[in-house]
Amino acid sequence: MKKFQPDNHINILIDDPHYEQLIRLRNEVAITADNYFQSKGAPRVDLYMVTGSVSSPMGKGSDSEPWPIRMGEIDTHLVDSAQFGMEPLVQKSFNMVYCYLPSFRGEDPDHHHLNQFYHCEAELKGSLEDSIVVVEELFGDFFKLLDKDLVSELIEEDRLKLLREVSKNPIQRLNFEEAVKILENKDEYVEVTPHGRKITRAGEIELSKRLYNHKSAFWLTNFDRDIVPFYQKPNPQNTEQVLNADLILPPVGEHGFAGEVLGSGQRQDSEKEMMESIERQAVVNPESYAWYIEMRNRPDYVPTSGFGLGVERLISWMIGTDDIASAAIYPVMNTIKSIY
Repeated sequence: MKKFQPDNHINILIDDPHYEQLIRLRNEVAITADNYFQSKGAPRVDLYMVTGSVSSPMGKGSDSEPWPIRMGEIDTHLVDSAQFGMEPLVQKSFNMVYCYLPSFRGEDPDHHHLNQFYHCEAELKGSLEDSIVVVEELFGDFFKLLDKDLVSELIEEDRLKLLREVSKNPIQRLNFEEAVKILENKDEYVEVTPHGRKITRAGEIELSKRLYNHKSAFWLTNFDRDIVPFYQKPNPQNTEQVLNADLILPPVGEHGFAGEVLGSGQRQDSEKEMMESIERQAVVNPESYAWYIEMRNRPDYVPTSGFGLGVERLISWMIGTDDIASAAIYPVMNTIKSIY
């Protein structure tokens, strides 16, 4: 499979047909997203690249560090998600907005993580269930790309057949608590921390195998409350869980990405609950979220939900690469010196 080679990337980028085909596929994914959201009357919004309000904050359960920068005399961060910028935009004029922008995160890069990745995000009036409907419709359109000639040039026929089989099956749904029981709390599948439990990538793949024979994508829902950011709304049926859902793509063939490709959630609509979560998670610099919290106190505040799709993860799954950097045109990782 194609691997990112930082010492010779520019020459490979110029000479290797893989990148011509990759660029065409990335373009089709972006066009597909644009066409879907425009058909729903959702405008594509131009947002900031720096922020003082990090939306994957430094809570106890977070495995993502912000990327600090200094802009003049101001200490700020590169944006890790456009979510906070989109939430105010759907309060009145728009039912849904979306963006297709880079996000930056300080976690250690590996075969599944880049420090800069492209993020297709949407925010909409309504509940988690409303968000899930949008995602499943959007992925229905992404799956139609598997029938395009440009995809058949980039993906081996045997793999394409398996991908099409997955795309035709309904997306399943699995509650986090049930998933933990199925995995029997084994260390390799379930990471237990003082702040809650995480199902590892190996656990996601094991669930895909045991329950769906790697034939269906599935939603993993209702995570432990303190393992996710403070803005996720607690589940009214169990306030130690939240109203969220990660979309898990199954392994296809011997190579390629598998696991979580998209995260979705319903936002906190209560200042009281949000402050409880901030305190429980010992969020750093809670004052930087004052504007976000105060928005809930508007008399006309409308609850919202939304999601973020990792574009390189989707493409890695489609083309069958084990190295997410080879799904990017110019991979950005904080473990290599600048090569551009």
